Order: sequence, then C-alpha cells, then structure tokens
Amino acid sequence: MFIDKQSPIPAYFQLKNYILDQISSGQWQKEQPIPSERELSELARVSRMTVRQAINELVNEGILYRLKGKGTYITKSKIEQRNIMSFSEMVKSKGITPVTEILEFEKNALFPAIAKILGVEAETKFYRVKRLRKAEEIPIGIEEVFIPEKYCPDIDRFDLSGSLYRILLEQYQYKIERINLSIEAVLPTEKEHQLLQVSKTMPLLKVSGNSITSTGLELFYEVSYYRSDKLSYKVSIFNRKDY
Repeated sequence: MFIDKQSPIPAYFQLKNYILDQISSGQWQKEQPIPSERELSELARVSRMTVRQAINELVNEGILYRLKGKGTYITKSKIEQRNIMSFSEMVKSKGITPVTEILEFEKNALFPAIAKILGVEAETKFYRVKRLRKAEEIPIGIEEVFIPEKYCPDIDRFDLSGSLYRILLEQYQYKIERINLSIEAVLPTEKEHQLLQVSKTMPLLKVSGNSITSTGLELFYEVSYYRSDKLSYKVSIFNRKDY
C-alpha cells in the first residue's frame, strides 16, 4: 500500500479508497474483519488517527461495521423486503440469526388517531409493542406495533421477541395478506441514533401503515425505523390499463 503524503488528496481519503478497492476486487471478503487500526497504520505508514478517520467514514456509509471487542467487518449485502415476510423470516433467509429486544410494552392504551386509521371506535384499547430488531449483534430497526386488544386478547401471554406474524397466525388464525405502507427517508432522533448505532446524518427508512388479513380486517398499525445501509424495500409498480 502506498500513501502519497505529498498529494493534495488527504491521506485518510487515499486509505479509504484503498480499502474500497480491496473490497470491490474481492481481496477482502464481506462479513470478514479488515486489518486492525494498528496493522493498517503500520502498513500505510500513517497515524492511527488517519486510519480511524478513514474507517469512521466507511462505517458511517454502511460499508463497514464494528463489533464491540471483535473489530471492524465488511458489511454483507442488505436485507431485502420483497413481499409479505416477517423480519425474522427476512433475516433467516440471509443465513443470519434474528434477535429481538422488547423496548416497551403497553396495554389498555388509547390511540384515537390510530383507531381512526384502522376503522375502529376511538375508545378502542390497544396493545403497543416497541421492539429493537437485530441481525445477530447488529441493530437493524425499531418497530412499534399497535394492535386492538379485542382482536388479540391476552397476546402478552406469548413470546413477543419472536415472529409476531407467527403468533397472529398460530394463536389467532390471522393471515396477513396485504399491507398499505408509506415509506420515507428521515434523520434519526437522538434515541434512534443510540439504539441503531448510526451516525446522526445517516437517513433511516421510516415505514408506516396498516396490515390487512385475508378476510379484510385491518388488524394492526405499525411505524418502524430501519437502517438504510442494512435494509431495502423492493417494490413492484404495475401499469393500470383502465386509463
């Protein structure tokens, strides 16, 4: 590796491009660790601060990620949401273990605005479940779900750290057939920045909408925030023929 210290191009940027070249050429494999800061510093003959700046930028761009106590790794390809599939199923399809942390759970709660969206009475009592979804140790998204209690009585009897879709199907015989979604890019709040371990300038995918069963029941409303460097949505748009 050669870093031209006489070049007008900053040394950290030259090192950053070297790392990108190693990844794109296949010399360094995805999901594998890159050399340590000390090793890169010695190899490039630059300071640890210069190495850290190059790595920090690549982490912020989602090309690298850090595992506490283990080092810095090359990011695997994004998890893709293509159709109606639970987060757990999406992650498992990549050969990764899904992990869920229950951040908040509430019942007997009133949410008149959400009740209106779902077409139920304003006095309807809701379960509210807020969860941090991970792919192994990597935080991917924060999901918050609002379910009318009358549709799923005593849902807190079940393990909500697993697949919610599975609980709804196996325990209540609800099959989700359609989802009406709104997707937009937003910047993380301070709390989201901390939970998702992203920079304050990385856009998140805000996904909100209601899930509808095979019988037409608008079963629950969800608002979620996903890391844009880890998850993408694939959408098919069809040409209408009745215009």
